[in-house]
Amino acid sequence: MQKWDVLRIYCDFLPNPHDKFCICICPSTNRFYFINSDPPQFRKARELAISITNFEAHFLNHTSFVDTTNLLTIRVALVNGALSDIERDHGSIAPFLRDRIKEAAQSHSVLTEDDLSLVID
Repeated sequence: MQKWDVLRIYCDFLPNPHDKFCICICPSTNRFYFINSDPPQFRKARELAISITNFEAHFLNHTSFVDTTNLLTIRVALVNGALSDIERDHGSIAPFLRDRIKEAAQSHSVLTEDDLSLVID
């Protein structure tokens, strides 16, 4: 797994556990952005989210959203479970999507300095 790879990870820690498409930001610390079906609830996060259409990412069935204000750490066991199944590996996101995520993350001051450096480096 490399930075910008997308894995479909079963997230048992969610209130309604289910598979999520996750963009790897730091493979050594298991830091990820979620790709969500709906934009974030909160107004500020919604303004800072980026949309990804199904034409921009072949694994999506509909327009989805990345909340650039919320970088998550996912347990190693869950990541390893996804990595053990080749069908859960969806390759890397396109460079223009990477740029949009980086630009959005740089445009706000929500992430810590360390998290921001993970995203933009």
